Amino acid sequence: MNNHRDNKNYRDRNENPGFSDPFFLEGASFNLEELLSFCRQAVNDKNMPEWKLDVLAFMNLFLDPATGEIEQQTSGTTGNPKKFVLNRGSMIRSAAKTNQYFGLKPGDPVLLCLPIRYIAGKMMVVRALLGGLNLRLAEPSSRPLKAFSTGALKFGAMVPLQVHESLKNGDDLSVMDQLLIGGGEIHPALKDKLIENERPVVFESFATTETYTHFALKRINGKQPDIDFRLLDGVSIARDKNGCLEVVVKGITEGRVITSDFVEVSSDGKGFRWLGRRDNVINSGGIKIIPEVLEQIIREVLGQDCLVLPQNDARLGESLVLVVETREKSPPLDRWLQLLREKLSRFEIPARIIPVERIPRNTSFKPDRGEAFKLL
Repeated sequence: MNNHRDNKNYRDRNENPGFSDPFFLEGASFNLEELLSFCRQAVNDKNMPEWKLDVLAFMNLFLDPATGEIEQQTSGTTGNPKKFVLNRGSMIRSAAKTNQYFGLKPGDPVLLCLPIRYIAGKMMVVRALLGGLNLRLAEPSSRPLKAFSTGALKFGAMVPLQVHESLKNGDDLSVMDQLLIGGGEIHPALKDKLIENERPVVFESFATTETYTHFALKRINGKQPDIDFRLLDGVSIARDKNGCLEVVVKGITEGRVITSDFVEVSSDGKGFRWLGRRDNVINSGGIKIIPEVLEQIIREVLGQDCLVLPQNDARLGESLVLVVETREKSPPLDRWLQLLREKLSRFEIPARIIPVERIPRNTSFKPDRGEAFKLL
């Protein structure tokens, strides 16, 4: 193991995807043999936290194909969650695209603060291995930047809840040059806070497991923010007969990936606006309502995070229930209802409003609609 950067193998490895020394982890550099040895020996380190052991175990698995296949649970974007065997070549090509898009060079420090069990966490590791990036590790938590009050990071990826909690607690996002936010919709209030700052440059991502993370990005701050998600090079999209997104990523996907996401394709065909998920549609009296679209409007009206859920209704089949996240002990439900009646159609007015201190979220920090049904 050595700690110098003047290695003869230093070059832009993203132009010609393949692995070469050195590999960087937490500021230390390794050749391939040293890195594999370090990962394998870590299993016996009783002082190393489990989340970090998981990262090193994946490194070993990825770099040594003889150790087995890489299995991944899909997120459900393309249907019911299922086991998916990841192709190492596709992972490498996807990582190369990202490194090139964000201008990442050997030695650049990048942050991994997402659980390694998800594709987003795995791909951050592959980007670092491929590009010779200095992979910095932080425990996956709601405030991963607590340990980075000083120093600089060229790139990092977080979910919306992590960004929200970091800003709320005064953690400094500007330690990063570029921030990729994925795994859930960005709340309008959070987006407004990010727009106010020039640093980091913030991108919202659109991704599936089958496309090996993001295939479209939306810049949300700076002088030229994007209105829609914009496709990366080599990506083509269409809509199926139900209005759901179909995507092909050249050299990465095996044919078309059919999602359950309703989208509106941009006029130039090079982007799209996300509307919601087909499996969440609520049929109320024959009117089909996309809850995600309605939630976005309600957030802007009430200034509160929320979920729109269906409940059985003898007359309509399904009616709407609005779950609102608030810390008020006696929230103004009548006032909220009045504001909603001024903004929404009669078909979109909730039959009842349920205030909660926290909306249930899953392990990837996304709103958990299934768990939220228990509140009804």
